[in-house]
Amino acid sequence: MNTLQYLYRKGCLGKLVLNNRIVMSAMSVNLQPDFINDELNPRVIDYYGERAAGGAGLIIASIAYVEEQTKATVSTLGIWDDRLIPSLSKLVQRVHTHGVKIGLHLVHGGSYAPSHLNGKQAVSASAFTNWLTGETCRELSVTEIEKIVAGFARAVNRAKEAGFDLVEYNAYSGYLIREFLSPRTNKRNDRYGGELENRLQFLKEIIDASRREVGEDYTLIVKISGDEYLPDGNTIEEAEKIAEALQNYGIDGLHVSPAGHEASLPLTQGLAPRGAFVYLAQRVKKKVDIPVITAHIGDPVLAEEVLAEEKADFIAFGRQLLADPQFPKKVCEGRFEDVRPCVRCHQGCFDKIWVGDEATCLMNPGALKGREFELHPTQERKKVMIAGGGPGGMEAARVLASRGHEVVLYDRNSQLGGQLIPCAVPPGKKDFSKAIKYYSTQLAKLNLRIVLNTEVTPQVVQTEKPQVLIVSTGAKPVIPSIPGVNGGNVCTAFDILEGRVRTGKRVAVIGGGGIGCETAYYLACQSAMTPEIMTFLMRWGKLKSELLSDLSKGCKEITILEMLPTVARDIGITRRGFLRRSLAMYDVKIITEAEVNAIIDSGVRFSKEGEMHTIPVDTVVLSVGTQSDNVLYSQFQEKVPELYILGDAREPRNAMEAIKEAAAIACQI
Repeated sequence: MNTLQYLYRKGCLGKLVLNNRIVMSAMSVNLQPDFINDELNPRVIDYYGERAAGGAGLIIASIAYVEEQTKATVSTLGIWDDRLIPSLSKLVQRVHTHGVKIGLHLVHGGSYAPSHLNGKQAVSASAFTNWLTGETCRELSVTEIEKIVAGFARAVNRAKEAGFDLVEYNAYSGYLIREFLSPRTNKRNDRYGGELENRLQFLKEIIDASRREVGEDYTLIVKISGDEYLPDGNTIEEAEKIAEALQNYGIDGLHVSPAGHEASLPLTQGLAPRGAFVYLAQRVKKKVDIPVITAHIGDPVLAEEVLAEEKADFIAFGRQLLADPQFPKKVCEGRFEDVRPCVRCHQGCFDKIWVGDEATCLMNPGALKGREFELHPTQERKKVMIAGGGPGGMEAARVLASRGHEVVLYDRNSQLGGQLIPCAVPPGKKDFSKAIKYYSTQLAKLNLRIVLNTEVTPQVVQTEKPQVLIVSTGAKPVIPSIPGVNGGNVCTAFDILEGRVRTGKRVAVIGGGGIGCETAYYLACQSAMTPEIMTFLMRWGKLKSELLSDLSKGCKEITILEMLPTVARDIGITRRGFLRRSLAMYDVKIITEAEVNAIIDSGVRFSKEGEMHTIPVDTVVLSVGTQSDNVLYSQFQEKVPELYILGDAREPRNAMEAIKEAAAIACQI
């Protein structure tokens, strides 16, 4: 039963009628190659077709470059030549088969188009050094600008010819149009620079030229930045003026998103509360009469509230549709518990894309793999025993039971989840608990046998007599050979995150990898004033804004000791910087290139650059890595018909690798 009345109402963008208010936002996924002899890679068509089958109202395909030599990513769509139209039409036809509308997200890479991809220097509104590529772009001449305007218009016409229902201009994330709009990157002194009206001129000319090509009835929308959150960048006040201007230029809808690639705050990671940026769309909506799309929500119930309260007209979902293409259909049917959640980890999407790899998803290893991970009924039902109920063990159990095998899942703990349990504890990572809930729900529905609080021994295996044994027993913390490591003031990071140990006020974390840094961050936040209390005091005028920074911190004194030159090296590229900045904001002291020599009752002794140091601490937290717990695997070599090992039991890695490995093994049994 569908309880979401607003999310599943029909809606209009211009004269285009959508079946519901769910928009799949444009996302680069780096499917490689994009075109093969001017034919779109069939995997691209399958990717969008699968999501269209899931029931979104509109899919915006991304990103399509209007000029071939302006790519900012290794592989994506293109609309730069007429010869691409027939192939793009096949994509449109596949999506239309499911009664879903499809748009095309148009981009010129601007300063983000590196020379190694395009064979030439990048261009932009003005000359500056791009923060990501490290290359200096050159300023476009007026003649070049006019050619690009004409190129955009031709691209829009090609999109219409290919059958796309609308186009969306990228004017938010970086790239050329935003670089003209922003005073941060536009330093021109001609008709394209200076005051906001002039900075809008480039986009106005693109819209005018596009209208001449496709007429007044074809739907054109623009994705803008509601606030760049950068020094000298556009703020919400400028965004409101930009929105009013675009409405006057004849645009049919606005997609309002925060900041861009060089954001100064977390946008999509778990560190940002869901719905944190809806206020930007709400502000813009008050200034215009055309529909407004908002994003960064990811939750259907919150999306319903946003629509009901008229803060926006449509809700864009991105990575949630990467995690579960069937999300709109499941929610419409009231099957919330069956939605495979996006845990906002960035491991498979942004972290992969930014280093040039193909995207995937921690929760959905088959996100871009087409039929590789399709579940087919088994031809021979087998009894499969799985030792270990962490992410890999749970995924293996789900896939195997779904295919018709008899599955029994053992875990030594009182609940399933494995290392997902402590993983969900640090700030910004609570969504990992949704993964545990999802798996627990699905396994319960599959009626497989789950045995908890039981260590899997050879005797247990012999009693079960499985035809297949899967060892997914995870990993255990490495305990370094340091004098004093067995002292009463020493514990592991997992002891902290799983709530077995409370620390003193002064804490030293030995090991500055991802787990060590996240544990330090978690400890630094303890005993801080809650946002609820802050809001209460501020509303009553009893809390000065200059006190917020100090009151948001805990009272512990945290020090990280790391042997390498930097910390958090094993954290993904899009999350690493924000974690480091969070540690700095909470006054966590970081000492790198430090070798711990001894732990004493009153502190830790370490050497750095040949000198000995001692820091006084009450508690020492060990976080120097994990080692595979694979004893069971070695005990059963050649003693069961089929034996597999996966996840950390094979090699310490992350949950994404464990789930992918588990799915692959479970699909072949």
